[in-house]
Amino acid sequence: MPADDPTLTPQERDLLAEVAELVAVMEQTPDTVVTAAKALHDWVGIDAHLAELVAEPVLTRSDGVTLTFAAGALRVRAEVEPAGYRRRRLVLVAHDEAGGASPPRITIQFPDGSARELMPGRFGECLTEVPAGTLRAVATFGAVDVTTPWFVV
Repeated sequence: MPADDPTLTPQERDLLAEVAELVAVMEQTPDTVVTAAKALHDWVGIDAHLAELVAEPVLTRSDGVTLTFAAGALRVRAEVEPAGYRRRRLVLVAHDEAGGASPPRITIQFPDGSARELMPGRFGECLTEVPAGTLRAVATFGAVDVTTPWFVV
């Protein structure tokens, strides 16, 4: 029923205006809800193997850290070093200890749903700079995806 309907009384028009105002406030989605919804893209790769942290983080001499994740014989190593204010240099190396899988393709994903595919360097490492914050790596070995848990860089 439109608010400018001539059959409405002034009280009914006021009530409709109040209801419209309440609905407009309720339709505004908080940023935290939007971020959480974007992070649900986890379920897109439900067939991916979830890697677990297999060794304690190792501190490096430049205030960095090395994290090692594994899913069976498939390994992903993340080396994180400071690279300026709120930036981190990230080196990702993925390999199959059994030697059976093809060389991996690595993608980094961010909680806002964005992703960046990395090209392996000469020795199989992927080097990039990322903003300080949360991310995860997805290494694709042929038809098998290995996903690290979310970690902070």
